[in-house]
This record gives sequence, C-alpha cells and structure tokens, in this order.
Amino acid sequence: MKKGLALRRTQGGLGMSTAATGLVAMVAAATLFASAAEIKVQSLVTEGRVLAAFTAADAWTIETRETLQFGTPVTFDYYVELRRPATLWDRVVAETNVRADVKFDTLTGKYQVSRQRDGRMVKSEKRDQENDVRDWLTIFEPIELVPDSPLKANTDYYIQVRLLKFPRRSVSLLAILPGGSSDLSGRSATFPYLR
Repeated sequence: MKKGLALRRTQGGLGMSTAATGLVAMVAAATLFASAAEIKVQSLVTEGRVLAAFTAADAWTIETRETLQFGTPVTFDYYVELRRPATLWDRVVAETNVRADVKFDTLTGKYQVSRQRDGRMVKSEKRDQENDVRDWLTIFEPIELVPDSPLKANTDYYIQVRLLKFPRRSVSLLAILPGGSSDLSGRSATFPYLR
C-alpha cells in the first residue's frame, strides 16, 4: 500500500511539473510576441542639444482604425525621457510628454488632428486621408529634450519612449504609475554626450 501511495505522489508531482513548464513556455511566448512590437527611437546630438525622433508604426492597428471610424476620439500619449545609465536605476535627466489626438467627423468625412507638448497645444488642423492621420499619430520628427541641469561631458545617455493609447481596452493601476505599463515602448542606442 505504501508503494502505491508513493507512486501516486510521484505522478501528481509530475503533473504539476508539466503544468509549470507549460506556464513558463506560455509566458516566454507572450514576452517574445510583445517585444516584437516596439517604438523605433533615434537620438540626435547637435550643438549641445539632445533631440529625439521616433516612430510607433506598430501602434496603428485595425482596432485603432475601427475606433476612429465610429467617431470616437483616439489619443496617443507619448512619454519621452532622456536617461543616464546607472548601476541600479537609470536616472531621468530630461522628460517631456507629447500627445497626438484624432477625431473623425462622420458627417464631413474629415479628421480633426491636434498635437500637444507638455499640455500646450502645438498644432491643430484637418486632414482628409487616413494615411496622413496614421502618420500624425505614429511619426514624430526631432523633439528637443531639455535637461534640468547641464549634461555631463563624455557620459553615456539614451532616450526611452513609452506610449499609452486611449481609449484603453482595459484599465490598469500600473498604467498611471511612473515606469508602469504601456502599450508600446522603445529606446535608442546608448550614445556619448561629447562637448
């Protein structure tokens, strides 16, 4: 009888091991799939200024298009940070928020688009073509990042960009926390600041 009990325990343990292995494989596959979609970030240092240009082509989805076609406003909210690598936590030395909004007027068939930077309206206009709207939401020309204090010469930096899309499909407390979850993110290669 003890032999049968030992056999059952071994078989039960084997089932848990298989389930755990399956769970790890699913998480790894989800991580690999999620990392395929990212924001492409380029850094440019010129005349002592640091500029960031980025493209989030993977953020334009069929769901985004359908949401717009129903007349629901769509917002792409980008958080752009200039960071200095550190041993434990990288230090944010400059940050800005760039927001692109679009609303489709179902009566006229035109799109009203606008861009804001740190809460200030930068530009607002009407667009006719969906491709123009997609580019408006996902492509940003160089934006200057102004640090709170002068950058250190001969020091490495990188630019990180996170995107939150609205309306949200799901609500998460992590989305409102610094460094919390985002729909897409990306970072530039590390670059030296030479003066």
